This record gives sequence, structure tokens and C-alpha cells, in this order.
Amino acid sequence: MAKSTSLLAKAYMVDATVELPLDGGTVAGPTVPAGMLVVNAGVELIDAVDSADYDVAVSDGTNTYMATTAVDSSSAGTFAVGAQTPAVTAAEETIDVVATATANNSADITARVFAIVVNVGDASRTADEVDRDQLA
Repeated sequence: MAKSTSLLAKAYMVDATVELPLDGGTVAGPTVPAGMLVVNAGVELIDAVDSADYDVAVSDGTNTYMATTAVDSSSAGTFAVGAQTPAVTAAEETIDVVATATANNSADITARVFAIVVNVGDASRTADEVDRDQLA
């Protein structure tokens, strides 16, 4: 049976709540399967940041989806989306938050890291064959 191209691939969001390190570092976020186009990624601050110099980026270790963005002294509910670079995951990856702090925060920072993804790895599907497809 011939293959048909699916036009039904839809974008959806993956996310995870993480604790950002007070003095900077990398924290693993949601897992994304291979063959996914990461269209957009970012961070929502659930807790306020009281550091005078605290930056976040979103990366999978190979691709940087959101460039380093300052969230200095940002209030809870702030979204950081920065400059975006879409890319396709070659293998299953975690979307991580990379934090840089030169002035430590005084309290824990809870955040939500998110990514908008589309499955582009398997765009073709085999059509189902039913009895009516068989000619007598």
C-alpha cells in the first residue's frame, strides 16, 4: 500500500517545574523525543528573583533554544523567552535551564521550563488496508 503524508502533526507544549540553583548551574527540564522540532522555549518564574544579576538560557546541551536572558530582580509570573533558535532533536533530550548568577539569590527560585515542539521525525504513515481495498 502506498504511503501518505500526514498533515496532522500538531505543535504541543512540554514543561517541567524545576528549582533553579542559587549560584548558577544547569537543571534538567522536560524530556523531548528524537525527531522533534523545538519551535520555542522559555522559562516562567514561579518565585521572584531578588538577585541583582541572574541570567537564564534554555538548551539541550547541543542546541541553545533560548539565548541567555537576564531575569534580574524579576517578579513571580515573569516569562523569559529571549532570542529563539529552532532546532530538531537528533536523539531523546532534556530541555535544560542554564542559569548564571554573579549575585546570589537569597531564596530558592522555582521556575517552569517549557518548549513548544512538533514531531517532524516521522511525517509519513502507512495507510490502513481494509476489505474494500481488495478488488475481486
